[in-house]
Amino acid sequence: MATTFYFDSKVLFVSNSSTRRAKAITGLIVVGCGVAVGPLDTAVNIAFPAIVGEFQLPLEMIQWIIICYVLTYSSLTLIAGKLGDRYGRRRIFKIGLAASCIGLAACSLAPSFGALLPARVAQGLGTALAIACGPALATSLYPESLRSRVIGYYAAMFAAAGAIGPVIGGALTDAFGWQAVFWFRIPLALTVLGLLWTLPSDRNHRDLETSFDFLGAILLVATLASFALALSLARWGLTVEAICVGFLGFVSAVFFVRVEKTASDPVLQIRAFQNVRFCLLNVLNIIICGATFTPLLFTPFFLTRHAGFDAASGGLALAIGALGAAIAAALAGRMIERISGATVAVFGASLAALGLGLIGQVQTDATLAEVILTLAIAGVGLGLFQTAYLDGVTSILPEKDRGVAGGLAMVTRTIGVIAAASMLTLLFSHVQKSALQNDVGAVDAFLQGYNTVFLVAAASAFAGATLAWSFRRFS
Repeated sequence: MATTFYFDSKVLFVSNSSTRRAKAITGLIVVGCGVAVGPLDTAVNIAFPAIVGEFQLPLEMIQWIIICYVLTYSSLTLIAGKLGDRYGRRRIFKIGLAASCIGLAACSLAPSFGALLPARVAQGLGTALAIACGPALATSLYPESLRSRVIGYYAAMFAAAGAIGPVIGGALTDAFGWQAVFWFRIPLALTVLGLLWTLPSDRNHRDLETSFDFLGAILLVATLASFALALSLARWGLTVEAICVGFLGFVSAVFFVRVEKTASDPVLQIRAFQNVRFCLLNVLNIIICGATFTPLLFTPFFLTRHAGFDAASGGLALAIGALGAAIAAALAGRMIERISGATVAVFGASLAALGLGLIGQVQTDATLAEVILTLAIAGVGLGLFQTAYLDGVTSILPEKDRGVAGGLAMVTRTIGVIAAASMLTLLFSHVQKSALQNDVGAVDAFLQGYNTVFLVAAASAFAGATLAWSFRRFS
């Protein structure tokens, strides 16, 4: 007997069970492959040494390759999610994939470091538009009762893309040079563009007689971009520039809150932050995502320059950590159904702290298996936590704001990444320089900086686990 599911006032599946399932699975795979264009950027991390060598840059300059990309999509993702909620998520997803193709092509053809940075900005724009709509598109394919499970599968695909990125990046860098870590994603994006017909057609979730909140959008971009840039500038200390940019972000934030309280269709419902659970979830995501970004920032240099591994082996080691996150995310959805998202979040944050602490203790004579084990522990922790976070946020915000929920997930994640890229790079440089001034050898000086940043990252993740434990009260 055929069964009909109703979701969001729209019939999603009408036919026998196997046909329903096939349509949903196909759509979920298409969404997963589309958003993969973003997390596959982990391929770039393994190419950092090659890029530094190509353009004759000091190690510290590598952060700008991260910041230009992350700053762009972190400041625009919430806007992109709002645009998807208002004008159609499949439409915004499509525009994002097309923009990603242009940005990736520009990156791979960049003749200089100065040309690479604006190309990364263009790539970030495409990523913001595509990824913001991902969770909403995925959950729209299934009834709400399966939301936690679908989010787990979505998070698993997202993490899996991050897992294979370093493997592909290492192999392509060795074979074709660093440019390949950009251009290999263009065929994937084009393929997904050709398969968008498999996703549910758009319908507007808003009454378009209300005007788009342009002022709120501008103030939000100014707020996020200013805070992110202030964090980046702070790597040189508490300079006048960092203070001024940070103050600009604060002023923009104040005006943004005021505008959103009176807007007819605000970009972000400020009242959601009156929910203690909602606030804690977002703070936790910043902390855990920032801490777990540390291996992607520093471990490629440890593996290829000091531990004696080639780029492909280093990429494999990093990939195992992300693969652990993918497997854990796929299981986390069912775990949340059986226990609670809060418990899963605590367990995930604790594992992340343990893994990061172990990574920092790895020595230059370590085997590849030892490196992989420590990265896998941190990856499993991240996968569990991220699924719990995304499930929590989407359960608090109404379905009509699912695009905003997806955007918020990326914003908080990337704030953590930018903070880690800036603050930990500063800490690493300070410790390494101090060691060199004390006549410590270059390798030992690097290891002192390396061990220190991972100790700090592990402590941050442990603090997040403690905060997650308190968050259980509000579940």
